[in-house]
Amino acid sequence: MEYAAGQLAEAQSLLARALADSDERMLRDDALLELTATAEAVGRLADALRIRAAGEVAFRSRRELGEDRLSAKKGCRNAVELLARTTLASERTLTQRMRLGAATRPRTALTGDTLPAAFPEAAAALRSGALGYDSALAIIDTLDPIRGRVGDLNVELAETALVAAATGPTVESALPFAADEVRGQARVWESVLDEDGTVPAEERAMAARGISGGLTRDGLVHRKMALLPEVDAKFETLLNAYLSPRSKPTFADPDQPKDPRATAQARHDVFASLIDGAARSADAPTMGGAAPTVLVSVRQADLAAGSGAGFIEGCETPISLQAVEQFICAGGQQHVVIGDDGRLVSLSTSDRVFNAAQRRAISLRDGGCIIPGCSIPAAWSEIHHVIAYRDGGETETCNGVLLCWFHHRTIETSGWRILMIDGVPHVKPPPWLRNGRSEADTPWRRSTRSRTQLADLLEQQRKREPVLVE
Repeated sequence: MEYAAGQLAEAQSLLARALADSDERMLRDDALLELTATAEAVGRLADALRIRAAGEVAFRSRRELGEDRLSAKKGCRNAVELLARTTLASERTLTQRMRLGAATRPRTALTGDTLPAAFPEAAAALRSGALGYDSALAIIDTLDPIRGRVGDLNVELAETALVAAATGPTVESALPFAADEVRGQARVWESVLDEDGTVPAEERAMAARGISGGLTRDGLVHRKMALLPEVDAKFETLLNAYLSPRSKPTFADPDQPKDPRATAQARHDVFASLIDGAARSADAPTMGGAAPTVLVSVRQADLAAGSGAGFIEGCETPISLQAVEQFICAGGQQHVVIGDDGRLVSLSTSDRVFNAAQRRAISLRDGGCIIPGCSIPAAWSEIHHVIAYRDGGETETCNGVLLCWFHHRTIETSGWRILMIDGVPHVKPPPWLRNGRSEADTPWRRSTRSRTQLADLLEQQRKREPVLVE
């Protein structure tokens, strides 16, 4: 094994030379499929070695070794950081490799004796290149958590059957199972072996609840949520309450088209407003003495030109200038001048932010998002500068209106127009809501839902005066 690295380097060089002049576009169909299968076989062998190496690095970097652990000797916090610096792979991939490596490497007893791996069949199949990475992950991730409840013998029985199915052929199938089929079979074994489990279902649900860290892909952050039934019921009820057509007032035309957003998009936007409301709550914890604040950086030149991108602290994906403008409008901005040498030259104070007193006053006046048909409440809404700050608009109550996250994000493109008349918000609908009328023929409509308005309506009803509901 001392010569393994040199042999691998030689194999890498041979493979590189073999592929240098090849062009898969020139291959016939059968030859292309043969190349694909061979490449996968080579990949399985490489994966097996990467798993074994990651498992060994993790074993030598285990916490109980203290300062003698391998990661500490190399100046890293843990095995994941050491492997990331060595391989340049993602932490998620390395964590999976370490988990598979630990499950398929020989174990050491307290007496110092060597014991078989926790999953010896999978280990042998991985080492030979017969078992793929994804199939091994499906087997081990499904069976390992139930070992303590169903016992080693049952896990070994399931492991043997699943490895046989993944490497094939078997009596049941002339071809090996693909990774997704292996995962499905593993879940069947899990349900048979651990039908009820020794842990009550509710306790298992409590242990499994959670919201995963986000993975950025295609400009979106993907998270997985596993909510307890009662929490999901509250969340679902809250979403439905604000998305139900019965909770929304009409505007001009009772037969106006439905919300243009897909249901999933509307649910996202309600969730975005809910987060905004929670962050502004007086009960929200502070960070560094201030309310939780998302930091967004953008170059002044890009902001002035209206092109380019902004960057959120802790997120590698850039955001559009439209999103940056929404952050600025709702949360203010601070000018930081950084010299060519990276030194902070100057720092301004935060400006253009509506203070708490102004927010309370605007909330009382508007009652919620001022776009007709939107039911997002005041506490969840953002404050929008009707005349943009960059155009000379002041941060005053007579220039601020409540908009929910979605309508704030799309106010420049949706066609809705806002005008302050004597300090009161008025709106004009977009062309598709004007019933064929031109903009000039469409009147401005007052759009506030304050409690004093409701009191006025009640007073008029008591006097039996005609009431005009806008």
